[in-house]
Amino acid sequence: AEGGSNEGPAQDLEPSEGDPLSATANHNLPGAGINKFALAEFLASGGVEFTGSDREYGFVRGQQLSKEQPYFEVTIVVDREDGIGIGLCGNKVMSGAMPGWPAYPSIGYHSDDGGLFQGRNYGMPFGPPCHAGDRMGCGVLFSAGGVAETVVFTKNRELIGWVPLPASGMLFPVVASAAPAVANLDLKAELPSFPPACWVKTGTAEAIAFSNLALAVASAKDGDIVTANGGVHAFNKGLAVTRSITICGVEGKELAAEPELRGGEDFVIDSKGIKVRLKGLSIKSFGGDKSAGWEELGGAGGVCARQGSITIESCKISSQNGTGVVSTLLCQLHASHTNVGPCGRHGIVVFAPGGGSVETSRNDRGVQLLDGVTVRDCEEVGVAVNQSKGSLTITGCSVEACKDGLVVHPAKVTLQSSSFVGCRRNAIKVLSWRSEGLACEVQCKECTIKDCPMGLRAEGGGGVAKIGWDNSNTIQECITSFACEEGGVIDQHTEPSGEESEYSEYSESSGG
Repeated sequence: AEGGSNEGPAQDLEPSEGDPLSATANHNLPGAGINKFALAEFLASGGVEFTGSDREYGFVRGQQLSKEQPYFEVTIVVDREDGIGIGLCGNKVMSGAMPGWPAYPSIGYHSDDGGLFQGRNYGMPFGPPCHAGDRMGCGVLFSAGGVAETVVFTKNRELIGWVPLPASGMLFPVVASAAPAVANLDLKAELPSFPPACWVKTGTAEAIAFSNLALAVASAKDGDIVTANGGVHAFNKGLAVTRSITICGVEGKELAAEPELRGGEDFVIDSKGIKVRLKGLSIKSFGGDKSAGWEELGGAGGVCARQGSITIESCKISSQNGTGVVSTLLCQLHASHTNVGPCGRHGIVVFAPGGGSVETSRNDRGVQLLDGVTVRDCEEVGVAVNQSKGSLTITGCSVEACKDGLVVHPAKVTLQSSSFVGCRRNAIKVLSWRSEGLACEVQCKECTIKDCPMGLRAEGGGGVAKIGWDNSNTIQECITSFACEEGGVIDQHTEPSGEESEYSEYSESSGG
């Protein structure tokens, strides 16, 4: 359930001194193990009836979890549309908010929408909704040394996913309801048996298991392989990769669930000289800044590659509010057989930081390759390129249902055997505003444009904006095939079956 401005009155309530509900010795007592509660009545059956409203939510808080008792469960008996939330909190708990809302430090999984909430009024999709008869579980995974590391959530004792513990003291079970409801609490439930979240393999040594992906990535060394198990790997903060490692799903198991990396911020590759490989992952970001320019890092939401080299292979990447993949000219990008989208902003952005001032004296800089990539359902640009140096090669790719398919300003782009279908504005747009002396050119071979208002648009206004489009390419069902403005040029070089060749140049002066 999403939170709003009605989080009040927020009070830190607890039972009166001597209340038998604060006792922990007799676990058969209704409410035993509860040390704080508000707007909750304890039934003889052992259940809890929440009597809260849309401004004061009934809640109960249990004794702190430990390595000996790391897990609890809630069975929903009677629920309402607004749902029940379970999770963990610290010493402070309030009647004016659900678990995971920012009113007090906590993390929560909500039954109405399956959302995961971590200090925000909105949650990110995490697990399935829960209803009357379902058992919602929450637990903490401890290291061998007794350090609390990871939060797990379950539905009907089946694992949903892993989340790094937000704070070391956040170990108190908390259950709350945004409306009248009845639930049975089991604060002594047994922790189900789970496979490890992931493991790290170094050479021929035995793999080491970790309870969450952030710990595994932080511990991995150059050359290591980090394998993520099937399930949801959730992050409240961005996951920074600073070593030359591979992060992949389980190989060789056709029925294995695909690892889903879900975060509120970017998955960042940002260390000079490192080589990172992502394979067989589903990366779903719910962050990103829609107000940031498409050449700004703040607009990223999925994978943000700032330095080094990154290979993205057989992945699915989406960003609810931001851009799927952002790569700077300082990073070598190679994406293959990967689906990008839907995205709240752009699909893939390649740009030079600092307005194109980066020099590319080394051959491994500025070389970007998209091979067999599908970009679909982006609110703005499918592939946006803004780099004065380097090159981008796009081969065997498909851009579908984006506002603009490809926008280049300025850069050199080679398109081979790629298609642009159902774009809502331009299929390919090249512009050279304020780009004196910089190349702005797209060369197309065996490409298809279909069902777009504008096929090719070349806009000058500073430098040369040029699109090469020979007869190996096709444009179908577009309102306008070509448009040139401010000195933009579209070259058509046809080569019929004889020795002679024809050359046509479309520009503003020739009517576009």
